[in-house]
Amino acid sequence: MTVKGKLYGIGVGPGSPDLLTLKAADLLQRVPVIFVPVKAHGESSSAMKIISPFLDLLDGQEIRELVFPMTRSSNDLREGWKQAAEDVLAVLSEGKDAAFITLGDSVLYSTYSYLLDALLKMEPDLAVETIPGITSFSAAAALFDRALACGRESLAVVPATRGMEFLKGVLGSFENVVLLKVASVLDDVLVLLKELGRLDDAVFISRCGMPGQVMLDNLALSEEIPRDYFSLILVGKGEHEDE
Repeated sequence: MTVKGKLYGIGVGPGSPDLLTLKAADLLQRVPVIFVPVKAHGESSSAMKIISPFLDLLDGQEIRELVFPMTRSSNDLREGWKQAAEDVLAVLSEGKDAAFITLGDSVLYSTYSYLLDALLKMEPDLAVETIPGITSFSAAAALFDRALACGRESLAVVPATRGMEFLKGVLGSFENVVLLKVASVLDDVLVLLKELGRLDDAVFISRCGMPGQVMLDNLALSEEIPRDYFSLILVGKGEHEDE
């Protein structure tokens, strides 16, 4: 297969269209094919909602879904990435450029990274350009008017689903911690933060930049905390150090 087109991996930010970068917006307005990751055909896509204001589908721009199965089976996952890569290569081989969109940043816990690995195994010389996006935790920190880190302070970004013993070690070693994917383990995380004396230094946000956004800056007093998939906790220190 001769591949003539170029692939753009575009991070579209956490949820609000006005947080899309200028470079991403420009590319999305002129690339002929846009691949959208979904869990199943016909399912709505948060990434697609973000970029919709920038598209001109009447000008022949084409949207194609790529299904990525929600499973822990490594075989099924590899097969899903392989099939998606073949679908992308089929378009690029026609000489068309294409974009793959992903929430947040394109290189941080992103489906795009798996797709790119599969593509490069098939076509090592593939023309690719990766466009970064604003992360959910950067946007969250800005909404709280809160520094992620200052001076020589350390910052850890971890999925809360790694387990409480792992998180205990991270929270004991880093001044500032971003806990992603907290929804399914929220109760355990809150207990751990209280145990370590860090609950007062934590803030919570769900659906950052999306409809239904919820921000909580006092978890100790919050009775109703959403268990939304798009949730994270920022844990800092009381006073940030100078340079």
